[in-house]
Amino acid sequence: MSVPASVDRALARIAQGADVPVACAAEGVGCQADVVVDAHYDGKPVCTVTLPWVVEGHAVLFADDSAVAEERLRSLASALAMPVCIVRRAA
Repeated sequence: MSVPASVDRALARIAQGADVPVACAAEGVGCQADVVVDAHYDGKPVCTVTLPWVVEGHAVLFADDSAVAEERLRSLASALAMPVCIVRRAA
């Protein structure tokens, strides 16, 4: 699946520390905060999850330097029915 260049640039800005709404506005892409979606297991919804941000259909999740947090986010990312961008930030 190809990501539009404007979305790619907005996600790159976010990964570099820019505020999500500011990065999206700069690139002219839409974003939504606190989006509730279903997490899936074996193709079936198992629970709802509130995502901090969704940028043009891409979930944006934030991870600290903890390996535990990283593993949990990867697990969550695999359960979502949408592309995921995990932004790593120093704790």
